[in-house]
Amino acid sequence: LGRRLVASGIPDFHDKYPDIEVRLRLSDHNVDIMKEGIDVAFRLGIIEDSSLRMRGIMDCERVLVAAPKYLEARGEPVEPQELIGKKHDCLMLRYAGTREYVWTLQTPNGVQKFEVHGPYDTDDGDVLTGWALSGRGIINKPRFEVEPFIRDQRLKVILAKTPPTPVQLAAVYPHKKLQDPKVRLLLDFMADRCQRLIKDILAGK
Repeated sequence: LGRRLVASGIPDFHDKYPDIEVRLRLSDHNVDIMKEGIDVAFRLGIIEDSSLRMRGIMDCERVLVAAPKYLEARGEPVEPQELIGKKHDCLMLRYAGTREYVWTLQTPNGVQKFEVHGPYDTDDGDVLTGWALSGRGIINKPRFEVEPFIRDQRLKVILAKTPPTPVQLAAVYPHKKLQDPKVRLLLDFMADRCQRLIKDILAGK
């Protein structure tokens, strides 16, 4: 998210608003933005801190994907229950406070949580994708992050009839920060940019 959508837009934002300085920090962790003095953060997932304001940008489809060579070696699961236990390696994004190791899927019986297992995990989303590309297991990712690999058949969507629940892309900020016109300008610019880029990625542009 940070590298693909936000970081690449900072130079364009500066071109449009040359008097506004931007200091970008990238992290897959849920940073304490109040403690760290951050004006605005862009996040995928549930925002639990009631001391922050949130602006939803868009809901993002999630998918389960794995490399063809992994599926050839381990078999392609046809039911979500096959993810439980050690039949499959479910590679997870995990750090303090995360719930990623419980995959929430949309089933015919409603939304259900599955406690999945994997031999290793990481706190870096790009590392997770790299492991999947090398045939090490199944990952649960926003579709826009893996769409190019799906299109070139390096990754395959599995359990398409019982996909993960969507995740919301949102901007979060301290209550008073939106009163700062510089923060509003950045938020509006990035919200529009993220929506546009994600739609282009999913359309194969």
